[in-house]
Amino acid sequence: MVYIKLNRTTLFLIGIVYMQLLAFLYFYLNFIELSESLNPKRQKFFGKSSEQVQIRQNITENCSGCLPVSNTKLKRAPPIFQGPTNDRQRAIVKAFQHAWSGYKKYAWGHDELRPVSQRFDDPFELGLTIVDSLDTAIIMGLETETREGLEWIRNSLNVSPSRSVNLFETTIRVLGGLLSGFHLTGEDILLKKATKLGDNLLKAFEKSKSPIPKSDVNLQTGDAFSPNRDFSSLAEVTTLQLEFRDLSDLTGDKKYEEVTFNASKHIHKAKCLEYDGLCPYHIDSKGEFRKTCEFSKKILLNFKHYISAITLGARADSYYEYLIKQWLQTKKSIDWLRDDFIQSMKAVKKHLYRQSQPNGLWFIGEITDYKDFYPKMDHLVCFLSGSLVLSHLNSLDENNEHLEMAKQIGDICHKMYDNPTGLGPEIMHFNMENSSDISKEDTYVKSLDAHSLLRPEAIEAWFYLYRATKDKKYQEWGWSAFEAIEKYAKVETGGYSSIDNVLRKKIRRRDKMESFFPAETLKYLYLLLSDDQEVLPLDRWVFNTEAHPLPIYN
Repeated sequence: MVYIKLNRTTLFLIGIVYMQLLAFLYFYLNFIELSESLNPKRQKFFGKSSEQVQIRQNITENCSGCLPVSNTKLKRAPPIFQGPTNDRQRAIVKAFQHAWSGYKKYAWGHDELRPVSQRFDDPFELGLTIVDSLDTAIIMGLETETREGLEWIRNSLNVSPSRSVNLFETTIRVLGGLLSGFHLTGEDILLKKATKLGDNLLKAFEKSKSPIPKSDVNLQTGDAFSPNRDFSSLAEVTTLQLEFRDLSDLTGDKKYEEVTFNASKHIHKAKCLEYDGLCPYHIDSKGEFRKTCEFSKKILLNFKHYISAITLGARADSYYEYLIKQWLQTKKSIDWLRDDFIQSMKAVKKHLYRQSQPNGLWFIGEITDYKDFYPKMDHLVCFLSGSLVLSHLNSLDENNEHLEMAKQIGDICHKMYDNPTGLGPEIMHFNMENSSDISKEDTYVKSLDAHSLLRPEAIEAWFYLYRATKDKKYQEWGWSAFEAIEKYAKVETGGYSSIDNVLRKKIRRRDKMESFFPAETLKYLYLLLSDDQEVLPLDRWVFNTEAHPLPIYN
């Protein structure tokens, strides 16, 4: 054993150094500006204007219609994004800039661009494309576009317009976009606007007689209603919880989580037993699922009532998505969310998962009001691959059944793009007639379903599948879809347009660039084609249904 003899002078000097280290640590943790202490590249990325980043508890700037933000801090340093690292990613970034520049030129501050006529639509009056696309610009490392978006939000976004908006769409696009932007930058104005918007949206719950909210709410007056004969869709009432829970965590006010999560609890208690956990897609403000039956059917079937249709497409899709994503967001702490997801996937396999003829392609169908199986699949259903991959990555997948189903769905979603333009249609139908005629096609697209909104769900599926399998075919599929977008949807004067019919190479444009195109489609393409698949890792971030990443907290 070695003994070191220390005199009083040495001990005194050691004590002085120790106290200085403690003082420095205290100063660093409490007084260094968030932009510098959390992210050393952030000052370079955003610059230093007079209105730039301040510590949240010292914010004094006036914001018309904004509430004070509670004394909280980011719980995780905003990630650093390096920008594109390969030619394909650079092409995606260039496409985003083309979409952004067209929007900026012809529709700045309005909701969505009409690129062909060089006009705009304003159904929300919330600058939808800016807020929805902000985190895409951040993730791509685009300094100019990020600054432009932040400045507009800071100076011009009014989250209390005299406008009735859909609760679901506003939550996933605007509230989700503000929250994600805050997590990726630490910009306090985003949280301030999100808090006020959250308060406005909660009025849809306050006007309801049950935990099920009204589907629409006026952001200024608080008047709320459900225009579809007092019905909301299953997805509308159960695809709010990721965003409002995150808002509660950031503000310290539990009301946002508690009020919205009551809707999830209500559906959980309803059980939806007739189809083993698959729920009807219409629910009224009393919290009751719609029952429908035609008079002639009543006579033939002894006046039995039948539930409304069962689908994983429009009006129901993200209910199932948010079961597993809420479980992950809450650090796997709410068991019934996990159990309901597992049970619903068993029910999907039992009731909806079928093979076409003659080649046996697996797909997800629907059940009609009268219990008939309907071999039709929305492009929206491609989301399910991602949820099944998350199940696989989080040890819920017995015998890799979920991963195998995710692959089959990814394959059939790729089949949707096998047409003259290479763009995905809105809906695909399947042949289920047993026939020895091998020339008969397994799939077909009806003319009324042949339009393409440039939706993200297939690319989202391939993004998750690539993360799980590292199979390069998913990157190739995504790149091919992007090439088709560039060829047929790009408007030279700026922006991209939905297409009227993917079955014809002589295309007709619908004159609409949905906000989810730059917000979701291009974001998932960029992440899918990345050399670094650890960007926004799936064990630390959960993407809401509009592709806005939110953190998974301990």
